[in-house]
Amino acid sequence: MRKYLNKFLKRKGYELRKVPETRSATMEESVKWLKNEGIEINSVLDVGASDGRWTKQCMASLANAQYALFEAQPVHFDALDSFESEMPNTIHVVKKAVGSVEGVTFFDASDPFSGGLSDKAGSSTIEVPVTTIDSEINAINLPGPYLLKLDTHGYERSILKAATKTLDNCSALIIEAYNHRITKEAFLFWELCQFLSDRGFMPVDLVDVLHRDYDNSLWQMDLVFVKSTWSGFSHVSYS
Repeated sequence: MRKYLNKFLKRKGYELRKVPETRSATMEESVKWLKNEGIEINSVLDVGASDGRWTKQCMASLANAQYALFEAQPVHFDALDSFESEMPNTIHVVKKAVGSVEGVTFFDASDPFSGGLSDKAGSSTIEVPVTTIDSEINAINLPGPYLLKLDTHGYERSILKAATKTLDNCSALIIEAYNHRITKEAFLFWELCQFLSDRGFMPVDLVDVLHRDYDNSLWQMDLVFVKSTWSGFSHVSYS
């Protein structure tokens, strides 16, 4: 029936097609959209994995992918070890911070869920091993293309600059981005967009927007990027 209706409507300059479902601006829906859009993802790189909760959320849509979870804070290691033991062929835990070089670094461990690299010792910092994404992915030998997720609190610049080979094999990225320069090297969100545009990625979604307590202004959001060659970018009208 649709075939005949379209044939009739095309003579009038119209077309019958299904209206896309409206979706909510959440992380779960965004990952689901990547899958439904046919973005190929064979491995997910979860940098700043904490206790693995984001990966578990992601697995609801990408159940067949391999997962590398990078986490530096020992407070999460028991949960990550348990997760890995349950799915040893799927989950690969890397108990290191991620930065621009391999070695040892300071890490702010004052909050289990918002820690980050630090350039100096302090009462709330600990010393942890640090690696680069390129180095670790080469060692684990996970199959691409990759979905790279960064929850790294203002150290995205150095992490991404040391991930050139990995970026070449990424099909999508999900990065927590900021409206304030929360560290000396932090990207503001439009700077992150420019940096990734220069490397062949464009934003396709924005989820989990957060406004700060201080003045209710924009604080952060998660930006979703895909390759600039994605066919959807060639369609420039709303409908």
